[in-house]
Amino acid sequence: MAALVPWRALHYNPEKIPDLGPIVTPPYDVISPEQQVRFYEQHPYNVIRLILPQPPATNPDPDSRYQEAGAQLRAWLEQGILIRDAEPALFYWETAYQLEGQSHTRRALAGLVRLESFDSGIVRPHEKTFSAHKTDRFKLMLQVQAHLSAVFALYPDSRNLVLDGLCQGLPPAPLFAFQDYEGSQHRFFRVTDSQAIQAAVAGLADLPIFIADGHHRYETALAYRNWLQERHPQAPPQASFNYVLMYLSNLLDPDLVIRPAHRLVDVRRLPAFSEEAFLAQLPQYFEVTPLSLAAQPLAANAAAIGQALSEAGQHGTALAVVTPSRRAYLLKLKAGVMDSPLTAHLPPALTKLDVVALNFLIFEKVMGLSNDHQDDEHIFRYDSTVAGAMTALDQGTVGLVFLLNPTRIEHVQEVASSGLIMPRKSTYFYPKVPVGPVMHLIDPHETV
Repeated sequence: MAALVPWRALHYNPEKIPDLGPIVTPPYDVISPEQQVRFYEQHPYNVIRLILPQPPATNPDPDSRYQEAGAQLRAWLEQGILIRDAEPALFYWETAYQLEGQSHTRRALAGLVRLESFDSGIVRPHEKTFSAHKTDRFKLMLQVQAHLSAVFALYPDSRNLVLDGLCQGLPPAPLFAFQDYEGSQHRFFRVTDSQAIQAAVAGLADLPIFIADGHHRYETALAYRNWLQERHPQAPPQASFNYVLMYLSNLLDPDLVIRPAHRLVDVRRLPAFSEEAFLAQLPQYFEVTPLSLAAQPLAANAAAIGQALSEAGQHGTALAVVTPSRRAYLLKLKAGVMDSPLTAHLPPALTKLDVVALNFLIFEKVMGLSNDHQDDEHIFRYDSTVAGAMTALDQGTVGLVFLLNPTRIEHVQEVASSGLIMPRKSTYFYPKVPVGPVMHLIDPHETV
């Protein structure tokens, strides 16, 4: 069963940092180098200095940035910039945001959840991870000795018992209320009422937990737990390192939004790529329809291409591709392709996914790309908007763009419940959970 517990949270001191707006950032893995610089310049206590630190000028060793983050965190604790709560709490978190002209409010809680191996079925992943990212996060965790960024997770609560229970103990005013880097409005409440906490704990206990965003952080937390268990074999089950910081939202929340993760390919790093040969092979698997790119810049075509892709996706798997010579095509999967002997090795839950059709039929079969190619961050980039992907193509930073419809939430649940894994970057839950409002300081001698 899932074990949710309150804890003595680490967070910014409201008396010294009353507004978290200039403090918070997105998760580290969606921050561009340009954004990193901007966040550094935005505020001297921006959390970027902890989650994505720069090495000090006096030490060119790339790994020195991890020591820099650890030193920064300890200094902020000594200065009272970061403080710990005196008593355990859970946190109720509202995020109000706009998307395509519609208003949404996503509700969630922040708390600690006992770390479980994926074999247990209690916490279920849905995406593959990159080993390099986990190594990076582990080195950081060794120095900061804290969970700085919550794992975004989902649970299916048809009666909404978890959040409704927690809200029974809601204080009259939030601990923090702020507008983030994208304009989303956040209200963040500390809940210490024991009955409200117990209602949330009991409501979650028998529900599965699906990782939405933060697979690398969860797996790194498992590795750090194992590392500390080897060094503290007498530590009790309630030791702080046996728990991970999570942001938990109801899977059935109508304001839970998934955006696509479009693929941007730098074909300059694929010397064997031929645009004409690529286009000639697509009709093996897809009905290919040309799309107009009449408007300039390319991003001006985003709405029309997005609409065509969305309409085609209502009747089955559909993709769009824009080539290096600025030709665009709608690709509709031919009937029976994903049910043929070609895909017999794929579980049925995966054959429903547009991203699997893209990865297997196009990247593997048509383009001959290995897993190493697909894992290479110099070859593959991702963007959640059609306009952003088209802009990258216009700027010449990539040469080939594949556009997808969003993965459906029911498919995420089906894949995770079947114990299967989607390709990397199959989902982009929006908006991302900001880093900075709350953290989990880990002391191997402390229990929760």
